[in-house]
Amino acid sequence: MRWHLKWGPALGCFVLTLVFSLTYYYRAPFHDHWSIVPLYGQMQDGTLSLSDLFTLHGRHWHASGYAVQLGLSQVTDMGHWAESLASVVVAGFGFLALVRILERLALPGAMAWLIGIAAFFYFSLDQAGNWLWGWQVAVFLNMAGALWAIERLSCGPPTLKNTGLAALAAAISIYAFATGWALIPIGWALLLIFGGRQTGRGLACLALWTLFAGAIGFHFYGSEGPVGAASVQADLPPLADAATIKGLAHYSLNFLASPIVRFARDISVPIAILGGGILVAALWTLRLQDRRTVWTRTAPILAIAAYAVGAALLTALGRWEMYGVKQAFVSRYITFGTLFWIAVFALAIVVIAHFRDRSHRVLIGLLGLLFVLKIGNQPSVIQKTVRLSNSIQASAERVAATYPDTPPADYAILHNPLQTIEPDLTILHAHRVSLFSQTQTPNSRPEQDETAD
Repeated sequence: MRWHLKWGPALGCFVLTLVFSLTYYYRAPFHDHWSIVPLYGQMQDGTLSLSDLFTLHGRHWHASGYAVQLGLSQVTDMGHWAESLASVVVAGFGFLALVRILERLALPGAMAWLIGIAAFFYFSLDQAGNWLWGWQVAVFLNMAGALWAIERLSCGPPTLKNTGLAALAAAISIYAFATGWALIPIGWALLLIFGGRQTGRGLACLALWTLFAGAIGFHFYGSEGPVGAASVQADLPPLADAATIKGLAHYSLNFLASPIVRFARDISVPIAILGGGILVAALWTLRLQDRRTVWTRTAPILAIAAYAVGAALLTALGRWEMYGVKQAFVSRYITFGTLFWIAVFALAIVVIAHFRDRSHRVLIGLLGLLFVLKIGNQPSVIQKTVRLSNSIQASAERVAATYPDTPPADYAILHNPLQTIEPDLTILHAHRVSLFSQTQTPNSRPEQDETAD
């Protein structure tokens, strides 16, 4: 296949997202992003320790994200454009793993379609809140780590080298965002599917993965944070209660449907079920064709779908009881749910390509409908996030011009009501970084009020 046919659409999606991100990035810390400021101050004072990076932020570690942000802050005066640039570049690195996974489906004639559709979803602008918010570089580190872990564990019979590399990628993912925990059972499943019980080397790989899971689990439950990891189990909703199961399921289905129909929430549950139905039907059809190889052939694709489902369930456990099922439509979650739809399209295209003698009008029609819905999912998120970016920019300019006499109302949009950011502003001003840096050259844009999505 010619290079431009294989990579052209993906490169176009990547460049579009990159330009969008560097045009509208948030030019000041925003909400949770303020958590990096005390760490920056400690780094400048020489008091930052490695353990400070691993303090829990709610239910998450963000150590991977902190490392990237603090490293960039040293060379860019905490230029938030660099964080958004890093998000797109890290996402691109993760996309390379996704392409390697798709290539194992061995569809030379359809590979351009597969990669192009995957890129359209993967770099979609309905994730604008993540692309523009430098704090969310942790999300893309999480995703890239997850994809490379799955890629290494599904590239053939297990080896200690690949299992070790997968554990490293999974650690980066887990230490960036809590959804990475879904990789632990996925890793065991992939090792077993690819022969982990059949050879001594395979058993050694299973042991290595189990040791990794135990070590990182021990670290988590021994950690301290604003809530405390030891209290996580006590804070879980009552899982034996029927209403809880229903609520968690509804939240998870909304989470998975959001990358397609966030703009049409009333149909989220049937759309998520439709996607799952296409996935199961495609797998069943391929199983009828070749039972012997179906699992090894489809396991990498099923693993990325499982990661999205795992992210949905983990988020539901942490969010449903407090915020309700509609909270699953927060646009920042679209990044995680997107992998589910890439898997749906990938297996459906495999079925269409392998059974050309049969009628696939219904399947093609359903994929077309989902693709159109995906296009329709983007305008409202883009518009809202750009308006928020404009408001953040206007606030940052006012603070930079009037600090320390800035009225709190002028920077209220930059933080939530429970945050006290005045000490953080003092740190930024003292070091002349972020919105106070003389090297920042933001483009002025008209102010419009908007709240966080």
